[in-house]
Amino acid sequence: MTSSPDPAAGVFETILVEGGGALHLADHLARLRASVGALYAVELGAELDAAVAKALGTAPNGAARRLRVVATPSSRAIAVQASLEPLGAAALRSAVPLRAWTVPGGLGPHKWVDRRAIDDAAARLRATPLIVEADGEVLEAAWANVWALEATRLLTPPADGRILPGVTRARLLAVASDVGLEAAEERLPLVRLASADAILLTSSLRLAVPGRLADEPSARAAEVAAALRERAL
Repeated sequence: MTSSPDPAAGVFETILVEGGGALHLADHLARLRASVGALYAVELGAELDAAVAKALGTAPNGAARRLRVVATPSSRAIAVQASLEPLGAAALRSAVPLRAWTVPGGLGPHKWVDRRAIDDAAARLRATPLIVEADGEVLEAAWANVWALEATRLLTPPADGRILPGVTRARLLAVASDVGLEAAEERLPLVRLASADAILLTSSLRLAVPGRLADEPSARAAEVAAALRERAL
């Protein structure tokens, strides 16, 4: 199976909802609008805001939920659907096992609905796919941006068109200094990630959790992940 997603299936966003409010909603909708414009030459308007508002109107008080917003192309327009779903596995805070999956050029800067290749890789690897170039350069994980902690430096691959530029990623680049870390974008060879003091994964739903390539992560990985989750909120 090719690793290239089918653009005809559309693009989507997933957003954390707590207490009836959606975290960094404007940033997520701006990214979805940008993807739809770039891929389908269509400008999403009030229909996107209306669909999201309707879905959020059903949000219960209490347990966190996942807001899923899907934009699907058709022959005439873009269909927009928004729904609230349980967090499921995204509620977990435990360390995520990673296994390298080679995808030359990566999956690009869009959040694709077509995840068949990712799901196939996850089943085959029995772990979350860590997307790498043929030379071992780390790009991202299947559902998260990747960070290497080296002492007080927190490094993540550059958003150069090969990765999804995560909303949580952008926020943590700006606020990591609040928890005593220097965040920066740098190319990350797999061997360097493997030797880092800790591996962190960030996403819109889990915010920040430890990752691991082999052994269990250090206690510091969980500590830093918790601090970054707090800043992401």
